Amino acid sequence: MTEGTELDARKNAYSNDDEIDLFDLVDDVWSHKRWVFLGLFITVILAGLYLFKSVPIYQAEATVKSATANDLIEFSRPQLAGIYSLNVSAAFASAQSALLSTGYRKEFYELKLDEIKEIPGAYNNNLTLDQNFSAFNKNFSVKASGSKDSESFVEINLKSSDAEFASTLLNDFVQYALFRRLRDSYDTMLAKINGHIESLNYKANIMREEYLGGKARRILELKEAYVIATAIGQLDPVYRNMDLMGGQKPPLYMLGSKAIKAEIKALDSRDIIAKDLPRGEDHFIEGLPPILLEIESLETLEVDFSKINLARIDQVAVVPVSPVKPRKLLIIALAIVAGLFVGLFMALIAAAYGKHKLRIVETQKKKALPKAK
Repeated sequence: MTEGTELDARKNAYSNDDEIDLFDLVDDVWSHKRWVFLGLFITVILAGLYLFKSVPIYQAEATVKSATANDLIEFSRPQLAGIYSLNVSAAFASAQSALLSTGYRKEFYELKLDEIKEIPGAYNNNLTLDQNFSAFNKNFSVKASGSKDSESFVEINLKSSDAEFASTLLNDFVQYALFRRLRDSYDTMLAKINGHIESLNYKANIMREEYLGGKARRILELKEAYVIATAIGQLDPVYRNMDLMGGQKPPLYMLGSKAIKAEIKALDSRDIIAKDLPRGEDHFIEGLPPILLEIESLETLEVDFSKINLARIDQVAVVPVSPVKPRKLLIIALAIVAGLFVGLFMALIAAAYGKHKLRIVETQKKKALPKAK
């Protein structure tokens, strides 16, 4: 055999060694199938140990939907027109922001802290209150309706290792958040009412001051005219109508002392004249009685807080039956798949190692043959 022929044969041998034969791989795996079962067994055992030691996590779920117009009828009193109003969409948006509010959650967390500490793993004494709340807050998840949904809703979830505690705590939080936001809305209404009442009272006081100032000025002018009329002996009016003066307003003393004195007496006794009226002398002030009536209606306004709902709890949280974590069937299925891959890899490694040892032995034998000759 020539040198070129030997070189080609060697290249073909190397090429055959580099090629992967599927049937050889199957034979290698089958001959080392104990490694496949070993890898599968170890992986499944590890998954079982994880499932045995892991704490099951339960998830409670509650759904809140928009209120109806009847739930907000107390905010639609005629006295509140132009002062405060709240429609269904605005009320639901307010309720949604309350359920999303981190501030409300923290307030609720602090209120329920003693109960939360009783749940194993729910509170870490080595952490600060804010750090514990941050961990607790991660157990909440909220899903709000979108533009494509037929109706508005908010779905809120809470995870805990205690199923009953998760449902109870979630229901308490939903009620707390909705009540707090309703209380805030109610306080806002009261603040606007009080502000409007202050504005009306200020306007009424201005009108009274103008009235009293005008009245005092009129009395002074009449008293001055009375002195003049008395001095000139003008007892009766010298005119019957304005035409006598060419349409100009005549001096007050021309009314005559008798008429002037009577008007002064009438002005001084207005409070006596109007004492039997509900608003007394204020009835003489043009435009003031309607303002006083509005003030009285707002001050006596009673809004039944218990009849107002910003949103409705469509589904309360019930005690979950099965945990959401760990997902046992999924973990076992993944463990089996992973175990098969690990086992196959181990079998191929074992087969490759056996072939490697066999090649070493054959090489040593070949090297030993010439020496034997």
